[in-house]
Amino acid sequence: MATTALEHPNHVKTHLPPEAHNPGFQPLATFLGLFSLGLGFAELLKPSAMQRATGVHNHSLLRGYGLREIISGIGILSTNRPVLWLWSRVVGDVIDMATLATTYANGTQLDRERAVQAAIAVTPVAILDVVCAAAHTSNPDFDGTAV
Repeated sequence: MATTALEHPNHVKTHLPPEAHNPGFQPLATFLGLFSLGLGFAELLKPSAMQRATGVHNHSLLRGYGLREIISGIGILSTNRPVLWLWSRVVGDVIDMATLATTYANGTQLDRERAVQAAIAVTPVAILDVVCAAAHTSNPDFDGTAV
Protein backbone atom coordinates (compact mmCIF):
# COMPACT_ATOMS: atom_id res chain seq x y z
CA MET A 1 0.00 0.00 0.00
CA ALA A 2 1.38 3.42 -0.94
CA THR A 3 2.09 5.96 1.77
CA THR A 4 0.75 9.45 1.21
CA ALA A 5 2.25 12.78 2.18
CA LEU A 6 -0.60 13.27 4.66
CA GLU A 7 0.48 10.22 6.63
CA HIS A 8 4.02 11.62 6.85
CA PRO A 9 3.64 15.43 6.86
CA ASN A 10 7.33 16.03 7.66
CA HIS A 11 8.62 13.56 5.07
CA VAL A 12 11.09 14.93 2.52
CA LYS A 13 11.01 13.18 -0.83
CA THR A 14 14.22 11.31 -1.53
CA HIS A 15 13.32 8.87 -4.31
CA LEU A 16 10.78 7.86 -6.91
CA PRO A 17 8.74 4.68 -6.52
CA PRO A 18 10.32 1.55 -8.04
CA GLU A 19 7.93 1.57 -10.98
CA ALA A 20 8.97 5.07 -12.05
CA HIS A 21 11.12 5.47 -15.15
CA ASN A 22 13.61 8.02 -13.79
CA PRO A 23 14.69 6.81 -10.35
CA GLY A 24 17.46 9.40 -10.02
CA PHE A 25 15.43 12.60 -10.23
CA GLN A 26 13.50 12.74 -6.95
CA PRO A 27 16.65 13.38 -4.87
CA LEU A 28 17.57 16.07 -7.39
CA ALA A 29 14.20 17.77 -6.87
CA THR A 30 14.76 17.69 -3.11
CA PHE A 31 18.25 19.13 -3.55
CA LEU A 32 16.92 21.90 -5.80
CA GLY A 33 14.20 22.72 -3.28
CA LEU A 34 16.74 23.01 -0.47
CA PHE A 35 19.08 24.98 -2.73
CA SER A 36 16.23 27.40 -3.48
CA LEU A 37 15.64 27.96 0.21
CA GLY A 38 19.32 28.59 0.92
CA LEU A 39 19.81 30.95 -2.01
CA GLY A 40 16.50 32.66 -1.33
CA PHE A 41 17.32 33.43 2.28
CA ALA A 42 20.77 34.69 1.26
CA GLU A 43 19.23 37.05 -1.32
CA LEU A 44 16.47 38.16 1.01
CA LEU A 45 18.58 38.71 4.14
CA LYS A 46 21.99 39.62 2.69
CA PRO A 47 21.44 41.63 -0.51
CA SER A 48 24.75 43.46 0.00
CA ALA A 49 26.64 40.17 -0.11
CA MET A 50 24.71 39.14 -3.21
CA GLN A 51 25.50 42.52 -4.77
CA ARG A 52 29.20 41.91 -4.22
CA ALA A 53 28.88 38.43 -5.72
CA THR A 54 26.84 39.41 -8.79
CA GLY A 55 27.41 43.10 -9.52
CA VAL A 56 23.64 43.70 -9.30
CA HIS A 57 23.13 46.85 -7.21
CA ASN A 58 19.35 46.87 -6.78
CA HIS A 59 18.74 45.49 -3.27
CA SER A 60 14.96 45.46 -3.72
CA LEU A 61 15.35 43.37 -6.86
CA LEU A 62 17.70 40.96 -5.08
CA ARG A 63 15.26 40.63 -2.17
CA GLY A 64 12.43 39.98 -4.65
CA TYR A 65 14.50 37.26 -6.29
CA GLY A 66 15.11 35.82 -2.82
CA LEU A 67 11.39 35.69 -2.14
CA ARG A 68 10.87 33.99 -5.51
CA GLU A 69 13.48 31.35 -4.61
CA ILE A 70 11.94 30.71 -1.19
CA ILE A 71 8.47 30.25 -2.69
CA SER A 72 9.86 27.84 -5.31
CA GLY A 73 11.76 25.89 -2.68
CA ILE A 74 8.74 25.55 -0.42
CA GLY A 75 6.64 24.51 -3.43
CA ILE A 76 9.14 21.82 -4.47
CA LEU A 77 9.51 20.40 -0.97
CA SER A 78 5.85 20.52 0.01
CA THR A 79 4.22 18.72 -2.91
CA ASN A 80 4.43 15.21 -4.23
CA ARG A 81 4.30 16.46 -7.83
CA PRO A 82 6.67 19.48 -7.97
CA VAL A 83 6.63 19.96 -11.76
CA LEU A 84 5.21 23.51 -11.67
CA TRP A 85 7.68 24.56 -8.99
CA LEU A 86 10.62 23.01 -10.84
CA TRP A 87 9.66 24.94 -13.97
CA SER A 88 9.36 28.09 -11.84
CA ARG A 89 13.06 27.62 -11.07
CA VAL A 90 13.82 27.42 -14.80
CA VAL A 91 11.91 30.66 -15.41
CA GLY A 92 13.83 32.20 -12.51
CA ASP A 93 17.11 31.12 -14.10
CA VAL A 94 16.13 32.92 -17.32
CA ILE A 95 15.28 36.06 -15.34
CA ASP A 96 18.56 35.81 -13.40
CA MET A 97 20.59 35.47 -16.60
CA ALA A 98 18.77 38.45 -18.14
CA THR A 99 19.56 40.50 -15.04
CA LEU A 100 23.21 39.47 -15.19
CA ALA A 101 23.33 40.34 -18.91
CA THR A 102 21.90 43.78 -18.13
CA THR A 103 24.45 44.23 -15.36
CA TYR A 104 27.19 43.24 -17.78
CA ALA A 105 25.95 45.68 -20.43
CA ASN A 106 25.48 48.63 -18.08
CA GLY A 107 27.89 48.04 -15.22
CA THR A 108 31.40 49.06 -14.30
CA GLN A 109 34.33 46.79 -15.13
CA LEU A 110 34.09 45.23 -11.66
CA ASP A 111 30.33 44.72 -12.05
CA ARG A 112 30.94 43.06 -15.43
CA GLU A 113 33.49 40.67 -13.94
CA ARG A 114 31.12 39.78 -11.12
CA ALA A 115 28.21 39.30 -13.51
CA VAL A 116 30.29 36.90 -15.65
CA GLN A 117 31.37 34.95 -12.56
CA ALA A 118 27.77 34.77 -11.36
CA ALA A 119 26.57 33.60 -14.79
CA ILE A 120 29.22 30.87 -14.74
CA ALA A 121 27.95 29.79 -11.31
CA VAL A 122 24.27 29.92 -12.34
CA THR A 123 24.67 27.89 -15.55
CA PRO A 124 25.24 24.40 -14.05
CA VAL A 125 22.32 24.84 -11.65
CA ALA A 126 20.14 26.06 -14.50
CA ILE A 127 21.01 22.91 -16.44
CA LEU A 128 20.06 20.77 -13.43
CA ASP A 129 16.79 22.72 -13.16
CA VAL A 130 15.90 22.00 -16.80
CA VAL A 131 16.90 18.32 -16.56
CA CYS A 132 14.89 17.80 -13.37
CA ALA A 133 11.83 19.73 -14.57
CA ALA A 134 11.83 17.86 -17.88
CA ALA A 135 12.20 14.49 -16.13
CA HIS A 136 9.27 15.19 -13.83
CA THR A 137 7.21 16.52 -16.74
CA SER A 138 7.87 13.41 -18.84
CA ASN A 139 6.71 11.09 -16.08
CA PRO A 140 3.02 12.08 -15.62
CA ASP A 141 2.14 8.76 -13.96
CA PHE A 142 4.29 9.51 -10.96
CA ASP A 143 2.03 10.63 -8.13
CA GLY A 144 4.71 11.10 -5.47
CA THR A 145 3.42 8.45 -3.10
CA ALA A 146 6.82 6.80 -2.57
CA VAL A 147 8.14 6.66 0.95
